[in-house]
Order: sequence, then structure tokens, then C-alpha cells
Amino acid sequence: MSKESMSISGEQLAKVRTPFRVLSGFIFVLSLLLVPMIIFIAFTEPYDHFIWVIIVVTFLMGYISAHVTITGYAPKFLLFTHGAKDGL
Repeated sequence: MSKESMSISGEQLAKVRTPFRVLSGFIFVLSLLLVPMIIFIAFTEPYDHFIWVIIVVTFLMGYISAHVTITGYAPKFLLFTHGAKDGL
């Protein structure tokens, strides 16, 4: 398949349904609460490379959930997860 046939334009995308947007908002709030916890752990625990994994996962979780909550659509790198309006 060519790249043109694989891409979906913005007007073809269906917005994320409201229950999933509410769940995404809850996940976003949880990711905001994780930030002080990560800072606390970074200063109180012995240094471990695992802290970088926690930071990256928290950042991605917060970014994706905030994008879905605010815009109603997944970020561009996750558009393959979206359903199309016409059921493509």
C-alpha cells in the first residue's frame, strides 16, 4: 500500500468518545501527581538508572492523556489507534 492510502486526514477522524476523554483526564491528573513523587524519589533514594524510565513513562503518559483530553484526538504518532468516521 502506498503512504497516501494509509494516511487519514483530520476531517476523516472521529473524536474520542466522552467516557474515554474523562478517563484520559483522570490519567492526566494522576500523571501530574506523579511529578512531585518522582522529584522526591530522585532526591531521597540512591541513584538508579530506573529513575529515567519512570520519568519517560510519566512524561509520555501525561502528554498523551493531556492531548486526548484537551483536543479529543490522539497525538499524531498514535493516529493509527483512531477510528475513522466512515469506518475505514
